[in-house]
Amino acid sequence: AVALGENINILILDTEVYSNTGGQSSKATPLGSVAKFAQKGKRTQKKDLGGLLMTYKGVYVASCAMGANYAQCVKALQEAEAHDGPS
Repeated sequence: AVALGENINILILDTEVYSNTGGQSSKATPLGSVAKFAQKGKRTQKKDLGGLLMTYKGVYVASCAMGANYAQCVKALQEAEAHDGPS
C-alpha cells in the first residue's frame, strides 16, 4: 500500500522491545540495550522504520515522544491525517 501511494495512515507505537513477550529484544531495540535474552546488550543496530518508509515517494513520516511534547504528537497526527498519500 505504501509503495503504491495509497492514501492510508499507519501508526507505529515503538516500545523498543517485544512487549507481549515480557520485554524480549527486537529489531526496534537500540544497540547495546539490555533486554530479556540480551543481558549482555544488543549487538545489532535498531531498524529505522521511518527511514525505510521515507525511501518511497510522497510518504509523510513523523516521530514524536508523547511524554515529551504532547502538542507535537497531536500536530503530527493531524498532519498525517491531512496528507494525501501514505502517512
